[in-house]
Amino acid sequence: MNRFRWLPGAIALVLSSAVALPTFAQPAQEPTPSTQQRPNRMKNRLNLTDAQKAQLRQIRESTRTQIEGVLTQEQKAQYDAAKQQRQKPREIWRSLNLTAEQRSQIQAIQQSAKQQMEGVLTPDQLQQMQQRRQSRPQARPNAG
Repeated sequence: MNRFRWLPGAIALVLSSAVALPTFAQPAQEPTPSTQQRPNRMKNRLNLTDAQKAQLRQIRESTRTQIEGVLTQEQKAQYDAAKQQRQKPREIWRSLNLTAEQRSQIQAIQQSAKQQMEGVLTPDQLQQMQQRRQSRPQARPNAG
């Protein structure tokens, strides 16, 4: 499947700002510089315009809202707790015990967001993004 690896990561980053089971909670840690700079690196590398940045921000916010709408109140509470504990996005999503229907709905939301985000980028920016993705080491062989 031809996917851009950055989109699920970007969405997870937006969503991960809040989830985890209290039993798995770890002491809060200060974010590393690389974590803080990650969203800005994409913007800088692709030379996004202010308008593109605003559009992408709006898409991320809309995506987060839609995904939160799929979660139960308990899952939202777990998500918020994990976000406060700065847990990793993958750990957070695993801890929510999503149903097959929820996973399907979230995947559809993410796919829609990916298409919207791609629509904001110029052909040159899309090509740059693809090249960067292909040149990265395949650190997540079981992802997706």
